[in-house]
Amino acid sequence: MNHRILNVVAASAVLLSGCAAYLKPAIKPGIKTAKVADGTYEGKAEGYAVDGEMNLSVTFQDNKIVSIKTINSGSTPSIYRGIEERLFPRIINSQSIHVDDMTGATISSIAAKYIIQNIINENGGNADEWKMEIPKSTDVVKKYGYDVIVVGLGASGISSYLSAASNGATVFGMDSAAKIGGNGAMSSGAMAVNPRTQVALNDDNPFVNEEDMIEDWLSYTDGDAKEEIIRKIVQESGKTLDWLETNYDFHFGEKMFAFYHPKLWPLWTTYTDKSGTDKDTAFINSMNQAAALNGKNEYMIELTAKEFLKDTDGKVVGVKAVSYDGTTYEIYGKSVILATGGFLGNEEMCQKYTGSVWHTYGMTQCNGAGIQMAQAFGGSLMNPDAGVETHIAQIANIIRSDDVSADDKAILTSLLLDTSAVMVDSLGNPFNEKAGTNLAFNAWLAGKEFYTIYSAEEIIKMKTSGMASFHKPTFLSQGGNYEPNTPIPNIENILAIGEKYDDVITAESISELGDKLGFKLSITDVHGKTTGKFYAIKGAAYIYSTTGGLNVDENFNVLTAEHEPISNVYAVGNDSMGVLFASKKAYVTYGGVAQGYALTSGRLAGYYASENAN
Repeated sequence: MNHRILNVVAASAVLLSGCAAYLKPAIKPGIKTAKVADGTYEGKAEGYAVDGEMNLSVTFQDNKIVSIKTINSGSTPSIYRGIEERLFPRIINSQSIHVDDMTGATISSIAAKYIIQNIINENGGNADEWKMEIPKSTDVVKKYGYDVIVVGLGASGISSYLSAASNGATVFGMDSAAKIGGNGAMSSGAMAVNPRTQVALNDDNPFVNEEDMIEDWLSYTDGDAKEEIIRKIVQESGKTLDWLETNYDFHFGEKMFAFYHPKLWPLWTTYTDKSGTDKDTAFINSMNQAAALNGKNEYMIELTAKEFLKDTDGKVVGVKAVSYDGTTYEIYGKSVILATGGFLGNEEMCQKYTGSVWHTYGMTQCNGAGIQMAQAFGGSLMNPDAGVETHIAQIANIIRSDDVSADDKAILTSLLLDTSAVMVDSLGNPFNEKAGTNLAFNAWLAGKEFYTIYSAEEIIKMKTSGMASFHKPTFLSQGGNYEPNTPIPNIENILAIGEKYDDVITAESISELGDKLGFKLSITDVHGKTTGKFYAIKGAAYIYSTTGGLNVDENFNVLTAEHEPISNVYAVGNDSMGVLFASKKAYVTYGGVAQGYALTSGRLAGYYASENAN
């Protein structure tokens, strides 16, 4: 029997909230009295991907789940790997669908459990009887004798771990997610200034004058960034590329590319493992190689740092962390490197420092844990309100259902991204000028969301004459196509679908449209139309990460409010990237700056932390 979860009328966020509520356990689940008929069943649900739903095959025998197989993951492969390797075995071993969601793959976890519970209910069982609580461990495990503890194993944490281990330190690493790599695994590439290997392929001609680049960077940041750290990143990022490629399983592209910056300096390149598979393979192989340098070296996933351990004098001597199974770990070491990826997943911090709770594409396990640990110990911030990291604009509630065609989704997105239409920001102010010619980079300036507005006359014209141009996002594209100037006879149906997902808001006047959006519109007409029906299409910038964070010195030691370094506590990557940028201003557009800073700050901090331990 095939079972299909239909969710045409709900946006992804609504699906998740509905699933989460439905997956709450019964007050006291008991013995399974309702029996699921033996057999193999299929189910579908919207997952993390934008171009296809999750589709699972689940086999029952003697009222037990004996197999869960993936037909389509509906997710990024690197994220979904943990679902197959960890979530499915836990469901089978416990015979419960009340196992915890996996950090770093929350949406996929919820979707998978939602599919299974519906299959149970559709085939003779009662899903409430499959929601037994999983007992949590109360054990406390103490680990002693580490030189360096790395909290967070995204690109910056991995680079820190590799560097410290290479310098002879004993190293312990941890990440709250079910995989390593974090946002680094989802990035396209890294900035590297004049790496030796690439310069050699350029007839030994440097790609950029480093002093010119430093001057340009400082000019852009209006004196609000730290020159000594900018200088260090410019001078050391190329060396980081060479170091990773020489010593570990990294392969960087043989060509450096220019990005959006007007200087068009070739500073950006892609990377994978040496076999060309992906970044995850590079990270995993390199971490295992570094761990093997010392029998004491270790790293754990699904282990979440909670606080510093301190001695009687108040000095940091380690980290207290809790595993997914409830076990508490106390890891003792001489130095701690914070690499938890900024605070994108912390709504309170996002609202406080950046002014919005954002739509996210980055990893929301990056919830400010490292920043807050340092703040509790006296660490200070620098430019926490720096512009968020993004170059994606898409529909606010992405329609993930397979029941809507890719072409229809593409038309709705194209309507949103057309900057020749009337646009307003999240306060109702005109937004076309700020959106400029690069909406993907500038959408965040609108706040959490922006709106593209059309009159009924414009929509009717598209029904018979089509759109003059087709706008397809570089990222988060859903695969559909459209030929400009082709009539769109079903455009009203497309808008109606968008309305069901809360992506389209309709009104009979401009003032009513403002009322429905929740603010006064600072426009009086839409391309000359002042009366009639109007359509607002809701869009958003999708954010990779925050960019502001802890204040650090040129050795990446966290600084107190008095600018004194905390001698054995370091912060790298997005936990401290505010030192490179300016308050309330977008990050620089040389290409791959966040990833370049992550890898280089990690390499340098790993070395400094290991030297400090010695």
